[in-house]
Amino acid sequence: MKYRFTKRISAVVLTVAILFTSVFSMSIFANAATAYSPRLSAPASTNKYYYSDLNVFYKYGYGMPNCTAYAYGRAYEILKTEPKLSWGNAEEWYGYNKSKGYYSYGKTPKLGAIACWAYDGGGGHVAVVEKIENGQITFSNSAWSGSNFYLSYASTSDSNAGGSSWWNFQGYIYIGEFSGGQAETLPIKYKTGIYKTTAALNMRNGVGTGNSVLLTIPNNTQITITDVKSDSDYNWGYTTYNGKSGWVCMDYCSYVGAVTQPTTAKPTTQPTTAKPTTQPTTAAPTTQPTTAPPATQPTTKPSGGKPADGLGVGDVNSDGYVTIVDATMIQLYVSSQIELTDEQIAQCDFDFDGHITIMDTTCIQKYLTY
Repeated sequence: MKYRFTKRISAVVLTVAILFTSVFSMSIFANAATAYSPRLSAPASTNKYYYSDLNVFYKYGYGMPNCTAYAYGRAYEILKTEPKLSWGNAEEWYGYNKSKGYYSYGKTPKLGAIACWAYDGGGGHVAVVEKIENGQITFSNSAWSGSNFYLSYASTSDSNAGGSSWWNFQGYIYIGEFSGGQAETLPIKYKTGIYKTTAALNMRNGVGTGNSVLLTIPNNTQITITDVKSDSDYNWGYTTYNGKSGWVCMDYCSYVGAVTQPTTAKPTTQPTTAKPTTQPTTAAPTTQPTTAPPATQPTTKPSGGKPADGLGVGDVNSDGYVTIVDATMIQLYVSSQIELTDEQIAQCDFDFDGHITIMDTTCIQKYLTY
């Protein structure tokens, strides 16, 4: 009897030890951050998380383009399991999660978080945080009756998370804890050398379409590429044009040839060092140049925008730039969610077809991408 009792005690101790080890291990893994892979391009039409009955919005006829259908599908794709998010309108998501207590929430951006806004007068928007780098947040989006997929950007210090003045930022829904956020890069298929542009090409201050535009290089212009890098979407070349240096998309360039290295031979005749016999005069010009400031250019450039000068249309909010805000205003006007003045309506026909439609919004979004 004593032997049997000892064996039973040993078995109980062993069982408890195994259970404790399992729980401890599960706790460690539960607290560990999962590696995050950002989505910076549109999901394929075969992606089950967006285009099948797994997505409740798609199932009931409210699939993409639609911000809620996209964000729901993206959350499903990230978690690999059905997300506990609202099935209602975008402006309801934050309050729904807060009342149900499914996920933690707050105002600090985190990878994979669902950003939520409510519009003045009704409606809202949701987007997904894909990257947080160098003080900038990259969101992936879809727009109801608008663009199927697009990226938007905001400063980490922006309390409205990049939303317009009539967007009220509610906060982020944290569906998980993730680390990393670096996108896979394409293999580099170009080399340094001399190229010719095959389209009007934006020079940016960094690799990727999320970086600011420094200037536009005209079509059929010869440029010299001195360095090549890539991101998840394009190959990029570093060049100099009109006194500025930056990165251009190599997919819109054709190779001309290698750069010819200059010879290093010294000239046979050394230049003289004699000073000119007649010294230049130092008298000031009789007519002083004017110092009047330029007309009505804005002092700061909106994030992701392009100057409206020369475009004729597109600057709906009259801030001097064409931005995603202008595209959103056209979208809301087309869907009868906001009213515009006659002057603003005149700026909406971006594709010059004589009609104001959702295509004007799409054309602006494409214009801002390249």
